[in-house]
Amino acid sequence: MKGLLILLLLAYTEARATFTVDGAKGDDSNSGTNPSHAFKTIQRCVDELVVSDTVHICEIRAGRYHEEVHINGLKGTDNHPFKIQGYFDERPIWDGTVSIQPGEWNYDADTGICSAEISQDIIALFLDGDLLTAARWPNALWSDKTIFDNQYWGKCDEDSTEGNIIDDGHQGLAKSGINATGTMAILNIGSFVTFVREVLNHEPGTDNFSYNHDFGTIHWKDTKNQYYLEAGLELLDAPGEWFYDMNTNILHLIPTSGECPDPSLDSLRGRTIDYGITITNTSNLIISNMTFFAANIHGYAVDGQESHINEITVESVEFKFPASSHRMLKDDAEPNHTKLNAMAIMAHHEHVYGRISVMNCTFLGAEGVALIYNGDGNVVHNNEFWWNDWVCQASHGGGTIHGNGKNEMFSNNDMFYNGNSAGLRPGLVSTIEQNHIVGQTEGNLQNDGGYIQVQNDPQWGIKISHNWIHDSPKMAVRFDGGGHSLGFNGYQGFNVIWNVDSLMVKGDNHTVESNLALNRYEQGNKCTLCVIYRLRHDSVIENNYTLTINNAAYQADGGRNVDDGGMWPLGGEVVNTYSGHDINDYLVDVDNWDFRPLEGTPLTEGEVVKGPYQPGITSTYWIPGRKLYKTSLPIPVEGAVVPKSRDILMFRGGYMAEKHHVYLGTSEKQVAGATMEEEEYQYSLSEGNVVILPNLKDSTQYFWRVDTQMNGYIYTGDVWSFSTE
Repeated sequence: MKGLLILLLLAYTEARATFTVDGAKGDDSNSGTNPSHAFKTIQRCVDELVVSDTVHICEIRAGRYHEEVHINGLKGTDNHPFKIQGYFDERPIWDGTVSIQPGEWNYDADTGICSAEISQDIIALFLDGDLLTAARWPNALWSDKTIFDNQYWGKCDEDSTEGNIIDDGHQGLAKSGINATGTMAILNIGSFVTFVREVLNHEPGTDNFSYNHDFGTIHWKDTKNQYYLEAGLELLDAPGEWFYDMNTNILHLIPTSGECPDPSLDSLRGRTIDYGITITNTSNLIISNMTFFAANIHGYAVDGQESHINEITVESVEFKFPASSHRMLKDDAEPNHTKLNAMAIMAHHEHVYGRISVMNCTFLGAEGVALIYNGDGNVVHNNEFWWNDWVCQASHGGGTIHGNGKNEMFSNNDMFYNGNSAGLRPGLVSTIEQNHIVGQTEGNLQNDGGYIQVQNDPQWGIKISHNWIHDSPKMAVRFDGGGHSLGFNGYQGFNVIWNVDSLMVKGDNHTVESNLALNRYEQGNKCTLCVIYRLRHDSVIENNYTLTINNAAYQADGGRNVDDGGMWPLGGEVVNTYSGHDINDYLVDVDNWDFRPLEGTPLTEGEVVKGPYQPGITSTYWIPGRKLYKTSLPIPVEGAVVPKSRDILMFRGGYMAEKHHVYLGTSEKQVAGATMEEEEYQYSLSEGNVVILPNLKDSTQYFWRVDTQMNGYIYTGDVWSFSTE
């Protein structure tokens, strides 16, 4: 028995064999084999993984790590992947910034500008962990998110020409008095494509400036073109802005507090690197449980070489401000995005694919595209993408998220208030399901676009289902095409959209099933479910073989007949589909996101319900989006007023939950502190997310809580409330 225990202990020790990194206490001359002999740098740990036969894990202690780590030659297996991860529940910070602590600041009381010489070029600036805004005209800030609103852009006069912008006076370039020569112009002059060039010539007091227009043929839109200027000392005039002069190494900023940052504190930091990790020639690698602050990841395969990446997983990583432009250094290139490219073209033109997984991550505040990936069988699951891409510079005309591979799964993601005209551009044969997408380019930073924009080729075999999409002037789901250039064989089903443009279906041989398309962002006599019959003056009739079945819409038609001003009928075969401006009357409670159809209404007539939800009480009411470890997104929404006849409550379940425990009562304090032995405890759910209510009282406030159980641990839920009429 003793021998068996020793063998088991040795087996456990070998399975648990790790290297440890401790930036504060470690030393790269150490063995790294335990916390008391930890390495100091992550690169040292990675280098040791490459040559080790037994250790596959690099665990990183809490702290800030300012490193550019190169990973080349890690070859794990499915059973024994390499891992770079936070040490137990510690979350290290992979930090692309350095501390800025000048000996003293020069303060100009008239302008509020603090100035000091610094030792390194920087591309972004952070104060107390939050992004400051590069000096710009017209003024707008990251802190209040006005940078996502085109009301804070200059507008181009229709007499502007390629290479010469004329301001239309809306913001008043001439009246501003600035000299824009040498600043960087962000130019949304290509409809859904935005460019950046340095201003070559501008005279103060004039309304025009020149730039080098070397973009080739673009989608120039006389009435839509817009711009703003950035990265000039003359533009620095608002609290929360900064400017760095790379010729003098002088940093200038206007703190919102009115006081220069304390040089003795580590509160001001400048970004100096783009990629914290670069990965190539590597397989079966997991990066998890850490934060990337002003840093990101670049993984790539090399064309024509046996230098591929495969089975690269990024899990439970928080990316804060992952992409920053270099415009402050007069560089007009796109920001370096988080990019994972697992495809290479070999000598005989064959394509070699690997697989990428990005799961349970956060992408917040990327100045450009949040994520680009390529491969076969890629998975992007249970992530959140918030407030990314306010410049929208992408030569490929891509989206906030851009999949270039095939057989992709994009599921259970939150995409909130990102700036690009396209939210997601998927690859070939993609499945896009259970996502919650809100406010994509609500501020009209670009023309055209859509939340989920599918070009012709990717329509074949795509499945877009069970998504909620709302609150933006852009199309919710868009199948592109026109004339003889069409896409085929796509699926849009069981989606709910409201306060957006429409579900747009161009092409042919598609299936459009059980969608609920409510009001438009701007009301008018236009479709919210648009299965195009004929597009403008095209001679081609579209959607001849498309099936539109079991849908419900505020207005469903085939698009506008530009010859007589009427509406074309829905294209293709139409079965059991309702269209009417009274549609909200036939749903339980649209304002509280309860989209169940009411019995005895046009939506429930016949054998098959129209729309994505069943009437009455079922065990599950699907709620899309990212799942947290605790429950989230209560329905009715927090603080709602409901009739006392309300029958159920619904919630978004916890991530990887095994059970949910439900509490309900009229005392917030008692519900918050209740255990399963107290009367507020109702019951537990092993499956589903629907809570059946007891009889409710008139004019009463109720409180409820749902806890998540996973692996024996309880994640206590928030206390929510609703009141009866």
